[in-house]
Amino acid sequence: MERAGIGFDSHKYKEGNGLVLGGVIIPCQYSFDAHSDGDIIIHSIIDSILGALPDVFDYQNIGSIFPDNDPTFKNISSVKLLEYVLEKIKPWRIYSCDVVIIMEEPKLKTKVRDIIENLKILLKTELVNVKPKTAEGMGIIGEKKGAAATCITILKQ
Repeated sequence: MERAGIGFDSHKYKEGNGLVLGGVIIPCQYSFDAHSDGDIIIHSIIDSILGALPDVFDYQNIGSIFPDNDPTFKNISSVKLLEYVLEKIKPWRIYSCDVVIIMEEPKLKTKVRDIIENLKILLKTELVNVKPKTAEGMGIIGEKKGAAATCITILKQ
């Protein structure tokens, strides 16, 4: 049996010392303005898993499972949130995950392989891809004030 889910997440930037993307620290002058570490790639993956398995999570969303007003999740690594979700979905497993990340900067060309390799380990699958895109100067992302990620995840039982 297979199921598929689509996920999305976005965050504004704030002054900082790096972004966390796919569990990898990307050195730059920004951080995400978020309750957790703001890892938009992992948040979009969690969102896609919730979409694929709504019955497992009682039709909740990432904000209801990990509320941003709960101090337990303040500055938490999104990897920890993903690990919780992956443990809860057994006997389902991630078969493949395809991520699009939309940001003007920082440029990810030299870090994409690191992000992919880390996600392969976290998701326990070889079928992972991450494709950086820009917003061609449009909107908040084009103005270099934030970033977004979307993904589709296929799960098998």
